[in-house]
This record gives sequence, structure tokens and C-alpha cells, in this order.
Amino acid sequence: MLKMKKNLSIALGLMLLATTIAACSQKNNEPGASPSPSPAVSATDGQTNDSPYKITDEKITLKMGIIDLSNFRPPSKDLWMWKKYEEMTNVHIEWEEMPESNMNERKGILLASNDRPDAFFQSKFTQEELSKYGKQGIVIPLDDLIPQAMPNLTTLMKKDPTIEKAMRSDDGKIYSLPYLESSPVYGSLRYYINKTWLDNVGLDVPKTLDELTAALKAFKEQDANKNGDPNDEVPVYLPSDAMDWTLERQLFGSFGLGNRGNQAASAWIDMGDNGKVRFIPTDPAFKEIWQYLNGLWKDGLIHKDTFTEKENAKWSAAGDSDQVGLFSWSNPGFIGEKAKNNFVGINALVGPNGDKLQSWSDPLVRGIGAFVITKDNPYPLETLKWVDFFYGEEGSNFATIGLENETYVMVDGKPRYIDAIMNDERGVQLGSYQYVNNVFAGSYPYLEPDVNLRAEIKGATVEEDINSDPADMDNFKLEEYWTAFAPLDKETSQLTTILTDLNAYLKESRSKFITGQLNFEADWDKFLQDLEKIGVSRYLEIKQQQFERYAQ
Repeated sequence: MLKMKKNLSIALGLMLLATTIAACSQKNNEPGASPSPSPAVSATDGQTNDSPYKITDEKITLKMGIIDLSNFRPPSKDLWMWKKYEEMTNVHIEWEEMPESNMNERKGILLASNDRPDAFFQSKFTQEELSKYGKQGIVIPLDDLIPQAMPNLTTLMKKDPTIEKAMRSDDGKIYSLPYLESSPVYGSLRYYINKTWLDNVGLDVPKTLDELTAALKAFKEQDANKNGDPNDEVPVYLPSDAMDWTLERQLFGSFGLGNRGNQAASAWIDMGDNGKVRFIPTDPAFKEIWQYLNGLWKDGLIHKDTFTEKENAKWSAAGDSDQVGLFSWSNPGFIGEKAKNNFVGINALVGPNGDKLQSWSDPLVRGIGAFVITKDNPYPLETLKWVDFFYGEEGSNFATIGLENETYVMVDGKPRYIDAIMNDERGVQLGSYQYVNNVFAGSYPYLEPDVNLRAEIKGATVEEDINSDPADMDNFKLEEYWTAFAPLDKETSQLTTILTDLNAYLKESRSKFITGQLNFEADWDKFLQDLEKIGVSRYLEIKQQQFERYAQ
């Protein structure tokens, strides 16, 4: 029978809960100061029908939509974690995997069909989608069900009222469950620069944008990997199609933008100097960011396939071959075990006007659309019980490290991934993704586990795991972090239409301006005019009204 480790007391669980909630508040916090929790659950006794995690005596089946990430891990139906959780709960899931490239379109098709899933897991519903489908009755309200079926989430909501505030739609109802991050260290992206290359070209870790540019040029010109081939280094090499949501958004902070965190920046807004909501792409500083990137492109410092889809395996293989100079992520392990120790993290860089913000950082509530239940679900309470496990310490740990003697072993009193994971040629991060779900793409209906556990499971400290000083995060805390604003009914359709056209136009324009197909002097005014035609003024007006409601 599954059982908790003996050293996991109720007192420790409560202490950990308080610690993790505090970690994402606006108070100072030392990530390394929180106590290391015990691992999730023990599997030494195997599984029986008497599992304490069993939800129903008779097995039930639920259909769930989920993002398709099978290019990184096995399909959901074959993933170790979901097979094991079925044994634990007596709940079978039929997964409907939706390609990431057209997930929003696929969600709409499924929700409009007569064969819609019972729930959607990790499907990144926006506030506009939740309002739309909630008002239509396709997605059900969860207000009355959460207290009955979700003791873990209920406890979290009571301890930090910002969680419930973020979850409620404009009509006061809750239609979805949140994604919660317990650590500002792992809730942020860093620039990861090749320290070995810096040493080879005689440069220090950059502190300013100018110093970064000089380092990237040196990488290109001085055979930085010292293999005798002066042309195989790629100074800036990002994962597939990731310029907008990684490097570009990190650069916001060096140009005085992104001052309300990543969730606001992902909606293209922050707080302007006049105390009103600002639309970032029409600010002159945004043009400077694209001009800066265009300069890197013209100097041959950005990988030529940055704006096209490519296999991420090629990117990690380039890391293994020591051909990558700079990329963006929350920790260096994603590029692979062989290459990760070449890189050190930079939280923020001083820009041309002295600006230095960690703009790519998230609050406790990293997302509010992580899990919804449709009106066709015959087992709503059981479904919520099934997902509530992941808002508690045991479930959060289980989703990250798995089970003892199956995915990890105890080494000197601490959990460590099994050799098959630790020695995976793609690195321990993707190695673990062959077993558990909590690795990539975010928007899980979970509370992320303790910061120390996430490092210890890899046989590292937090500092070793991120190759940066975790205490440095305290230097970059923003004045305020915005979560997604709830739209009114009359706003939803307008925002959806504007954002769809806006994101498509920005993606096209980004590529053309940075690669030089469009000229900043000749074409920028038309770019601004086109944004206005798409509806930027109305978009900003709605966002200002939403902020005023949010701030009440």
C-alpha cells in the first residue's frame, strides 16, 4: 500500500505550506532557507485496490484534453505517472492530446462538439475563454464544488487570498483551477551565457547590454569553443520559435518595460509613467528592443532558423557539441546534461538608459486556466478530488519526482532520481519527463514543490541547479505583479478578436523587422498604423478598465 515516509509529520507539512506561500508573496525570502520536505509517497509496498488514494470503488473513466508534448516525452496514455496514478485512484483517463501549434483552435472545436472531453488539463485557458465558455454553460462553475472536493486547494486559498482573487471571473464565479509556483527562482527566466566561452575570449560575465553585445561578437569572431573551426559557434541560439516569449520579453526589463511581470507582459501591457496601463509594442522603447535584436541579426549573432519551426533536439545537440553561446530558460538543464555546466545565469542586464528589471518573472498564481470541467462530466466531484492531490505536498512531489524505488531512491537521506533519469543523454530534466508530467510548458493544475526538493532530486543545490545565486532574485523584485484581468461579457469577444489578429501581426512583423525585411525608418509608422487598425486603442481602453476593477 502507498504510504507517506515516516518522517513526514503534519507539523512539517503545515510549516512547508506556510513557507511556500510566503515564497511567492512580495516579502523578502531566501529560497535556500525553507526546510527540505520529505519525498512524496513510498511505493515499496506496491499498489492494491485498498490504496488510500482511491477515489471510487468502481473504476470510472474520464476524457481529458491536454496539450500534446509527445515530441519531448511519451504520449500521455503511456506516461508512467498517469499509469501509476490510475492504480492509485481507480480513475482511468482517456487523453485527447492537442497539438501545441493549434491548441486554441482545437479546444474550440472540441468544446463546440457533441463529444467534448469531461475536463481539460494543462490546456491554458485564457480569462476570455473562461468567461465565454462559462457564460455559455459549457464550462461549469466550481465555487460550490471546491470546498466539498478540494481540501488542499481550499487551504491554499485561505492562506493567500490573491489565489481566489485571481481565479474569479467577472461574474464572481470560478471556472478553472490555478497553476501555482512556490518559488520566485523557478518562476523566472534567466539569460544563460556560455561561461567557458567567456573564459576562452577573456571576458567577464556581462552586467550590461553593451557588455553582452561585446561578448556575443567575441563568440562569433574568436573561435570561442576553441575547436579550430571559427564558424561553428552560434552566439544566440534559442529553442524552437521562442524569440518572443523568451529573449525579447527578458529584454523588456533593460528598456524600462515589463514592470508588472511576465503575465502582464504576455498580454503586452504594464504600468506607464503616467500611472495608467501602457501598451508595450507602441512604446518607443519597444522599437529599441527590435532594433537591438536587428543589430545582432545583421552581425550574424542570432541563429538563422530562429523564426522558423525546428526540432528542439537540434538545439540540444548543438549544446552538446558546444555550439551555443546564449539561450533563455529558468535553469540550464533543459539544454542537456552534457552542456548545462558551461552556462551561468544572468537575471537582468542594465540597458542603455540604466534600466534593470527582471521583467520575466511570475507571482504565486502563474496561471488561472490550468483545469476546467465541462457540463458533460458525469463525475465533477470525483474529478476535482483527482486533481486536488496535486495541490498538496504529496501530489506536488509525486508529479515532480515520482515514487521511491521506481523513479527515485534515497541517498544520504535525500531523494535522487534513478540512474535511467540521471544518465539520460538528453539531460536529467528531459530524462525525468519520460516518467512524470511536471517538467515542461507550465500551466499545470499544481502547486509546484519546494525549491530545495527540485534541486536535491537532481543531486544538486538550488544554486548548482540554476548556475546562479538564488539570493540574487531579491534584487529584482518588482513593485507589483499583475495576474490576468477578468473580462466582462461585452469585452470578451472584442479582446479575443483583437488579440488573435494582434499576436499574428506581431509575430510576422517581429521576424521581418529583426531580419531586415522591413526598415525601421521607412516602415515603423505603418507598423504603428496597422496596430491601430487592429484595435490597439480599444484594447488598451479595455485593459485600463480591467485594471481599475482588478485594483479595487
